[in-house]
Amino acid sequence: MAVYRSIEEIHTRKVAYGGKCIRGFSESLPNHPNCSEPDVTYNRIRSVLIDETFVLNGCHRGHDWAIVELEDRIEFSDEQMPICLPPLHPRIDRVLTVAGWGRSYVFNESGPMIHEIPMIIDPKCVRPRTDKLPYDAPDYLCATSLNTDDYFAPRTCHGDSGAGMEQIDERGRSVLIALTSFGTKGCPANELARFTRVHHYLQPICTYTGVCYSFDNEDD
Repeated sequence: MAVYRSIEEIHTRKVAYGGKCIRGFSESLPNHPNCSEPDVTYNRIRSVLIDETFVLNGCHRGHDWAIVELEDRIEFSDEQMPICLPPLHPRIDRVLTVAGWGRSYVFNESGPMIHEIPMIIDPKCVRPRTDKLPYDAPDYLCATSLNTDDYFAPRTCHGDSGAGMEQIDERGRSVLIALTSFGTKGCPANELARFTRVHHYLQPICTYTGVCYSFDNEDD
């Protein structure tokens, strides 16, 4: 049975954004020479809206997305900009990028520096032989590393869940195509990573947030 965090516990949590270093020097965790101190902005969580179907299906079969309301308004600048939502019918590139602070490999702890992970779309969602996790939900987008025979090839792993998968459109804008959901257990070299397609949820995003431009700009 799934146990969800109470609203009181959620109010103690923070979202980090707008920088590359999520923390400074640590005596127990991996460090990075360019991360002597954090440069991110922290913002407390006011509320979280999750998909009812995700809950009813026991956190399986897709619908792995949420809307997080923050306590304070995000101040955008030349260094800190919003990402674009996709159109209703996005043309998805073959190689997309995931940015996150997850582990490089399953046995490594996460480092403090954000890293970009190029992933190749697998339209057939072919799982490794040992992978028995779901792969065929309507909102899944599947991807692998650039070289599934190379253990050191970058790929999503523990700590990357929720990270955005993006591509650059013809105008040079970053577009949020999907959200990191889960992957083959242990993040092996031939991992099949599953992502939640954002365009499936443009209508509830519009309904609950008022951000509806994807419907207005379908022909852009």
